[in-house]
Amino acid sequence: MNFSENVFLNFHAHQQMPAENEIVIQSLFLQNDLITKNSDKIFFTAGLHPWHADQLSESKIIERLETLLQNKSIIAIGETGLDKLKGVDWETQKKVFRAHIEIADKYNLPLIVHSVKAHNEVLKLKIESKSKIPWVIHHFNGSKQMAMDFINHGFYLSLCNHINNSGSKLSGYLGELPVNRIFLETDDFNIDIKDLYSVAAKKFNMNIENFKKQLINNLNSLLNG
Repeated sequence: MNFSENVFLNFHAHQQMPAENEIVIQSLFLQNDLITKNSDKIFFTAGLHPWHADQLSESKIIERLETLLQNKSIIAIGETGLDKLKGVDWETQKKVFRAHIEIADKYNLPLIVHSVKAHNEVLKLKIESKSKIPWVIHHFNGSKQMAMDFINHGFYLSLCNHINNSGSKLSGYLGELPVNRIFLETDDFNIDIKDLYSVAAKKFNMNIENFKKQLINNLNSLLNG
């Protein structure tokens, strides 16, 4: 699968629909009834969020994901992951996360990761699992050191509204990150992806058109290896 180079990519959203000249990757909650209609502007990922990790068994997670994969309804697995501030007990989160890693590796699909106060644990699981597929930390807002630790271990980072906050650490070092390892997203915030593109393009000293092409190239690399 290859995407056009002249669109704005919203890498991770829950409800937001694409405006003109945009494509959106919608993140679906696996415990819900999933209806995915093929479109050239909306694509899907699916996973059991760590907040909901007790709502499906590991076998049911795999069964539902494999059904979606057989129907060619999703392009990546997740979001899944670990959250120390909210969600079910830690051991359940880890078991569910491992189930997603297993299915993503089996089908050679990217893994979209939710990580809150758990970056070290996520990185440790990536190393221990010997996972060969790319992982993406969505809504990343950690330190520069953690960002580079992730990138050096093959991760991508998807960035949200923190890049538009002059007081955030991420805003301060954004332009120092390798541009071929980032995405932009709205997550579940009522923000315009084009505004994030304007902010980020300036940080990287790029014009908007070249920055759009770069992030689409990143997506094609993520999906196609």
